[in-house]
Amino acid sequence: MEFCLALVLSAATVLLLVAAEEPFASNTLSESVNISRISPRSFPSDVWRPLLLTTCFPSLHHESAPCRRVPNLVYGEELLYQDFRIRLPHFVNAEQKRIYLKVLHHYRHIWLRGRVIGDYAYFLNQRGQNLIYSNVMYVGKPVPGMWAEDACMSYSADKHVSAFPPWKGSDTAPAAIFVASPDDYSFQHFTDRVAMMLAQTRHLSTRVAGGWKYIVTGPYRVPAVSQLWPMLVPGFTPESLIHARGKPEIQTRLLVYPCQTPLIHPYTHQLASEVIQQAAGYDPRVIEPVGSRPVILFFARRGSRAWHNENECRLAIEQLIAGRNRNEQLVTFQADAYPNARDVVKLGRRVKLMVGVHGGAFYNLVYMQPGTGIVEVCPVAPDGKSSRCGAMFWEMSNVRNMPYWSVVATNVTHDWQILTMDCNLVVSAVRNALENIENIPSPLEAFHQGTKFG
Repeated sequence: MEFCLALVLSAATVLLLVAAEEPFASNTLSESVNISRISPRSFPSDVWRPLLLTTCFPSLHHESAPCRRVPNLVYGEELLYQDFRIRLPHFVNAEQKRIYLKVLHHYRHIWLRGRVIGDYAYFLNQRGQNLIYSNVMYVGKPVPGMWAEDACMSYSADKHVSAFPPWKGSDTAPAAIFVASPDDYSFQHFTDRVAMMLAQTRHLSTRVAGGWKYIVTGPYRVPAVSQLWPMLVPGFTPESLIHARGKPEIQTRLLVYPCQTPLIHPYTHQLASEVIQQAAGYDPRVIEPVGSRPVILFFARRGSRAWHNENECRLAIEQLIAGRNRNEQLVTFQADAYPNARDVVKLGRRVKLMVGVHGGAFYNLVYMQPGTGIVEVCPVAPDGKSSRCGAMFWEMSNVRNMPYWSVVATNVTHDWQILTMDCNLVVSAVRNALENIENIPSPLEAFHQGTKFG
């Protein structure tokens, strides 16, 4: 069936692409004939590659990428992402689980991508789009760097597929990819948004002579972000960035709009981490056995959303580790000690478990290897209806095959400071993780029709 489908697609794709403008169409043709998957890279993420549709069939919705009729839109890819499910977090007792699931229930009007049934959260029918325009301008929509429902990588990002007016064109204008998503200049949201769009468009990244430019919000002043760009983009230089903020228009020869990229999927998250590993000089297919990794990495929290008895709980974790007599060590992460992203990747190959209160430091999981455990202390409001954690690090870790434990903290102020935390709960979670992490089943599973829910 797949072979027949590929034949039908390839014939129709030729008709679409010969009408498109050079040089994109000619360079795309060879891979579009092999339409069923993005070409494999021999990475573990290959098994999660999406199916590409580049031809408009009668049964496709008119807003599918190849069916859109927009001025100067010359090519559209509809990426059909594989369904999957992740296990619910691990908990130390039933009360912790009850509180967590209550928060998740009240969060459901925001958390639209997953559906909890039984012991799993299901992620079904996710799609992405890569839309490529010829000779258009970016004129301020989506608004760069701002949080909004129609922002790039938000649920209504498709609102702006017609927001790029044509212009006369020039061979000297850049070929650009728009990635100016909310807070794209921060390490946190470069990691969970820009890196995902770079993964979704990676198979397009070598298609244009001279390379792509990238439309971003503004100057990058965060060292980690400045270092991640060349790790994720072949041939990147600082001149590859075009700053959108304050510019009334940006004229382009080609413009890629990938803002409809899923926020959570194994393919994009795993591929981003694999490319980072490779750029740091490691083979992403070679995974250090989790049992031989000696480091339990502790994320201390300072300033806002402080954990008031953090030192007490940290000392209790140290005692647990010492009593195990397994040559393990608790290391408090200090960003200044790892000024180079490659140093964090090197550290990550020695990390067995990451522990700490919810915060941006957990985004360092992008540097870690599969199998690394996560224990996150999650501040929950006194009414039990909201939390600072949402579902982000549970999802981000599980789609990377990293098991996740949640420890709910309820003695919390209005500004999310943890006044006191029962250290026995934290130690119990760490103990459970250390005792089971080598043999625990993967939290990530493919989901197909016929698989039992729950």
